[in-house]
This record gives sequence, C-alpha cells and structure tokens, in this order.
Amino acid sequence: MGVLTNIAELQDILRHCRANGLVVGLCHGCFDIVHPGHIYHFKRASTMVDRLFVSITADNFVSKGPDRPVFSDCKRAEFIASIRYCDHVIVNNTPTAEYMIKTLRPDVYFKGADYSDSSDVRLRAEQAMVESSGGRMVLTDDGIFDSTTRIAKLVMSKNAQRGD
Repeated sequence: MGVLTNIAELQDILRHCRANGLVVGLCHGCFDIVHPGHIYHFKRASTMVDRLFVSITADNFVSKGPDRPVFSDCKRAEFIASIRYCDHVIVNNTPTAEYMIKTLRPDVYFKGADYSDSSDVRLRAEQAMVESSGGRMVLTDDGIFDSTTRIAKLVMSKNAQRGD
C-alpha cells in the first residue's frame, strides 16, 4: 500500500488483483487541498470496490489558476496514500485520466458529485473509455461537498485582508 513509483509497479499489483478476482476502482484528480468532501468521496468509493487506486494529476498538468497546485504532486500523493480508504496512489504524468483508465481498466471509475451536471468533453471521453473495457462510471453523492478552489480563494482573501 502507498505511493507507487512507476507503471510497472502498478501493473504488477493490478495483475494480482485481477488474478484474485478483486474489483478495482479508480479515482482521479488534482487533490490539491484535501478537504472533507475528498475524504467522503474516497470513503464512498472504497465501499464499492476491493482495491481503490487514486491517480494524482502531475504538477505540470494542473490548470487551476495562479499559485496552483499549492502542494507538489509528490506531497499530494504522500498525503492521499495516508488516507485509509485509498489503497494505491500514483502520480499521473499525462494531462487527463485517460492513460490511467487505459492502463488500469477499472471496474468502477469514480468522480465526485460536482460532475453530475458536467458536459465536460474530457469527462465524457473518460466515461466512454471506462465503459469500452466493461467498467462503469459512478458519481459519489454529495453528502459532504466542498471545493478546493473555494477554499484556496477564501484563504487568499483572508490573507489579503490581513496584509500577508
């Protein structure tokens, strides 16, 4: 368990999972400032699979605005790996989740409730790729919901008010 350092390591673990008939899930995202909504998302996802893999968007592909990501991909991966609901974490060095989906062929691909109204072309491509290999996309509910972007703006606003 923990942070995987390369695709070969991921594929070895995946072979073991498949050989033992385990249901594999994948969550993918930036996970920059982890908040209760992320933890809830991982917890819900982990209840639907035997092994939950999480891929973290590499720093050079994060396009959330200036000064983002706040934490490096290595730090984000270490932190996510410490969450008990996440079995394996890897940094994804491609711009979208498609490479990870193609490599893992997850039985279940999880996205947060914030994607329920999304017509994002990338999300539709990810969903099609998951479904083409026999998997399905599941949106976790919004029992606890927040936004890293909202939290970052709030912190920056408070710092500006204090003159930090």
